[in-house]
Amino acid sequence: MMAVHFETFASAREVGGEVWNGLAADANPMMEWEYFCALEESGSVGPEKGYFPAHLVLYCDDRPVALAPLYRRDRAWVEFGDGGLIEFLSQLSGLPYQRGLVGAVPFTPVPGYRFLCLGDRSPLEIFALMLDEIDRLCEAQDLSTSRIYFVASRGPALRHLLLQRGYTNLTAGYTLWFNRGYLSFNDYLGSFKSSRRTKIKREIRAIQDAGISFEMLDGREASQSDFLEMHRLYEKTWHKHMGNGLRPFLNGSFFRMLGDSFRHRVSFSVAMRGRRRLAMALFYHKAAELYGRYWGCTEEIPFLHFSSCYYFPIRHAIDRGFQMMDPGFGGEHKLIRGYETVPVHHFIKFHGERKRRVAAAILNRLQQVPGKG
Repeated sequence: MMAVHFETFASAREVGGEVWNGLAADANPMMEWEYFCALEESGSVGPEKGYFPAHLVLYCDDRPVALAPLYRRDRAWVEFGDGGLIEFLSQLSGLPYQRGLVGAVPFTPVPGYRFLCLGDRSPLEIFALMLDEIDRLCEAQDLSTSRIYFVASRGPALRHLLLQRGYTNLTAGYTLWFNRGYLSFNDYLGSFKSSRRTKIKREIRAIQDAGISFEMLDGREASQSDFLEMHRLYEKTWHKHMGNGLRPFLNGSFFRMLGDSFRHRVSFSVAMRGRRRLAMALFYHKAAELYGRYWGCTEEIPFLHFSSCYYFPIRHAIDRGFQMMDPGFGGEHKLIRGYETVPVHHFIKFHGERKRRVAAAILNRLQQVPGKG
C-alpha cells in the first residue's frame, strides 16, 4: 500500500529546483522554480506584502509527486482574481475572510496556475489529496478562506474538482492571441476586415516613417544592464499610471535575478531609432507559448506601444512558430488587434460554518442587485 505524506515549505528555495521543476515540466514558465525564487528572494513577495510561503508537496513512498505553490495571507490586497471581493466581505461582515491560503503566482495575473504533478499519476486522485490537505491546513490554522486564482484552462480536472469540493467559481474574461494557421504576418493582417486592416497598416507605417525598427533580444544574449534597464522602464511606466503613492510591486533585485537564473525564458522586444533605444517590452517563453509582461519607453511616440507589445511580437511569434501569445493583464486595445477573449477561472472556499453562511447571504444579496454579481 502506498505511503502518503505532506510537507509544507517556507520558501521555494527550500523545495529545491530539481523537485519543483521536475513537476513543472509542462507548466507555463511563471510556474517554474526560478521565477518563484526571484519573487521571494528579491523581497518583491514576502511578509511586508502579506505573503508567507507555504508551498505544499505531496510525497508517495517518499517520492515527491505533486506540488501546490501556496501562500498564507493576512490580507487580500492586489490579488487580481477576486476583484476586491474578499476585502469587501471582510469589511462588510467584520469577519477575517482575508486570512487564508492562496494558490497564485503573486503579482503575475496570467491564466495557468495549477497543482504541479508527475505525468504518471492520476490527476484526480492527486488533486483530491491536495485539496483535502488544504482544508486541513485552513482548519488547523483558523484560516477563513482558501483562494486559487487564474486556474489553468488546459485540463479541466482541477476546476471540476474544486466545484465539487465547495469552492465558488468567479469567471472573468482575458485576452489571448492565437496563431490561427498564419504562415506570415500578412496572413494575420488578412484576417481583418478591410477598414481595420488599413488602420493597422497605417499605425505600422507611422512607426516605420519615424525611422523606428525592432528586434527581439534573446535573454541568453542580453547583458545584466538590459535587465536593469527593463526595471527602470517598468518603474517609469508604473509611476505614469499609478502615481508615486504606491510602490511598484517588483523591485530591481527581481529583474536582476531574472538575469541571473531565468534568462533562458526571457526575451525583450526592443524598439530602436538608429542606435538609440526607445522602448523595451519583456516576454517569457516556453514551448510554443509567449507571455508579454511589462514595457516602458524613453520617448512618447504614437503607436509605439502597439508596435512594441503587439505587432512586432505577433510577427515574431508567427516567424518562430508560437501558437499562443498572452499580452498581459488589462488593456482595452487588444480585441481590435486580433486578440480573443477567453474565460479565466478563480475559486474561493469559505471555511467555518458561520463564515460560509454569512458569505453566502451577502453574495446572494449582491446577485439580486441589478448590475451586481
